[in-house]
Amino acid sequence: MKKKGTRRVSPRNPTEAAITCQPYASTGSIYASAGVMRNFSSQGSYIETSRKYKSGTILIMRMVRYPALPPSTADEDRPRSICLAEVKWRQELAGQNAIGYGIGLRYLDQF
Repeated sequence: MKKKGTRRVSPRNPTEAAITCQPYASTGSIYASAGVMRNFSSQGSYIETSRKYKSGTILIMRMVRYPALPPSTADEDRPRSICLAEVKWRQELAGQNAIGYGIGLRYLDQF
């Protein structure tokens, strides 16, 4: 996680996209967890999920549903529908409406 006061490499785009994610593994016994993507950029995204993933975990994240966007929206202004990402940080969310954990992801398939 970057220190407070430092500038981000890429601007964040807010969203309310429903997602599923699961660790990238060779076994079939790992269950996907549902969550919400709250923002994204070309470098990564911030999600909230009920599952507690450790820093360094590689996740497969898939978009289940996202708000309608105008057809003229550029590709870089749209969230990825599926990606491979590394958990960079995690924080427990407090409050009534909290899903469980806020997670910062860095995309592994940079272009």
